[in-house]
Amino acid sequence: MADSTATSPGNIQAMVVGASDVVARRIKSVLGDLKGVDLAAEAKDGVDAVSRLRRRAIDVIFIDIGDTNAKLATDLSRLLKVDAHAQIVLVATLTFANVKNAMAGLVAGAAEFVQAPSRHTPHIAEAEFTRQIADLALALGRARRDKGQRVIAPPPAARFEHPTPKDLRKRRLHVPKAIAIASSTGGPQALLSLFNDLPREVVQPIFLTQHMPAGFTAALSDHIKRRTGWHCSEGKDGEAVKGGQIYMAPGDYHMTVRRAASGPVVATDQGPEESYCRPSAEPMMRGLIDVYGADNVLFVVLTGMGSDGKAGAKAVADGGGTVVVQDKETSVVWGMPGAVAAAGDCHAILPLSDIPGFIAQAARGK
Repeated sequence: MADSTATSPGNIQAMVVGASDVVARRIKSVLGDLKGVDLAAEAKDGVDAVSRLRRRAIDVIFIDIGDTNAKLATDLSRLLKVDAHAQIVLVATLTFANVKNAMAGLVAGAAEFVQAPSRHTPHIAEAEFTRQIADLALALGRARRDKGQRVIAPPPAARFEHPTPKDLRKRRLHVPKAIAIASSTGGPQALLSLFNDLPREVVQPIFLTQHMPAGFTAALSDHIKRRTGWHCSEGKDGEAVKGGQIYMAPGDYHMTVRRAASGPVVATDQGPEESYCRPSAEPMMRGLIDVYGADNVLFVVLTGMGSDGKAGAKAVADGGGTVVVQDKETSVVWGMPGAVAAAGDCHAILPLSDIPGFIAQAARGK
């Protein structure tokens, strides 16, 4: 495969790894029609991809992990050695092996996973797949350039970033009854880091919405449990809420909380997508505010594209609760946290490494 020569230095430079008609061909088709993005390189496998990455600046890499030539762990390790800030998207159809490999890849350094349509998954629309690939190419391409030292003309992806934040809100000291976390692109790595460092003295229930398709959230919750020691599982409809437990929204379901005679219980539903997502953080936040009160909620917004959680953050901040967001420097994409910060609806903007300590202090009312 030859690299493209018709590229513009102001455009995002993308590479596709893999040769299958089912996935790689579709990605190339989307990128080829996308304004502001050049399909700068095509690689047949990981070895070829590393060679091409050494020769030219690539902003975002799409890997077909279902390709028979894919050796994901080795490929990711070598690509990240060449470029520690490489923005890598894993793409595959839904199979057990692909789910397992994708989760391992996300933990190892990939930024995102996209599920490709196939005859076995008719519910996955081609138009939605196209939108996800296009949005990720622009957003992650911009993020890569922001992290590098290259002097390149700004790409047309500003809609995924946000202006300088307004002044921080003044925080009211309180002991929250519930902790909520929202994350998306780059979230799996961020969550593992956060929970690994979060003191076990935090006794409040923790509700988590990570944008992922069905099947992946169970794998991620298991990773969190095994790697950090925190009790983490997908929330089950009607499950009693207990302190010190992480409840993760199941893929393709919104998760929230409702009142029951015995106390708060988890509620899940397949209501309409919000912010192009299901699960979405917005239903989760509405339920937590309804059951616990905005003044009793601590809301953490981590790395992710888009603005999911923005409305929930405003409601919490307006109601006397606490909102903290991850900073731009440590976020893979400063979309979700940036939207909250730009709106002036957070009390702190912190690097990922400082957020566990902030949560622990806030949980004690300090």
